[in-house]
Amino acid sequence: MNKIMKLISKNKIAYRDYQFEKDYEAWIVLLWHEVKAIKMWQVNIKDAIVRIQRWELWLKNMDVPLYKKTNPKLVPDYQQKWDRKLLMKKRELAKISALLDKPGNVLVPVSVYLNKRWLIKLKISIWKLMRKVEKKQTLKEKDIKRQMDKDMRNY
Repeated sequence: MNKIMKLISKNKIAYRDYQFEKDYEAWIVLLWHEVKAIKMWQVNIKDAIVRIQRWELWLKNMDVPLYKKTNPKLVPDYQQKWDRKLLMKKRELAKISALLDKPGNVLVPVSVYLNKRWLIKLKISIWKLMRKVEKKQTLKEKDIKRQMDKDMRNY
């Protein structure tokens, strides 16, 4: 990922429910009013998922409301959560599909950001679904680390 970027939206739930494996970048195919809405920070990827269909990546359930200055007559059939196509090289797509064949691996959108040329990109990652026992263990480790940091500050 580029070092100079502006984060627009982040999927915090992914960090709670999944364990990180590998991440990729993808372009999002958008309409002009969707681009304006995203640059105005009007996007939500909390419920979004990524699917591979016929060797194409599709982003489903990303919520992009209609840009406030757009005339509704120009886009009468606009839906906030329709499927959006993601653009990625075929080699990377082949790698992703090979990694998704392993049981428990899921493709999750992590963040939407503007790169240094002000182009909208989506960071997608391959995550392994965590079981309840693993979630409890990671929460316990975070709590212990937080307590240690607090004790070190007070010491």
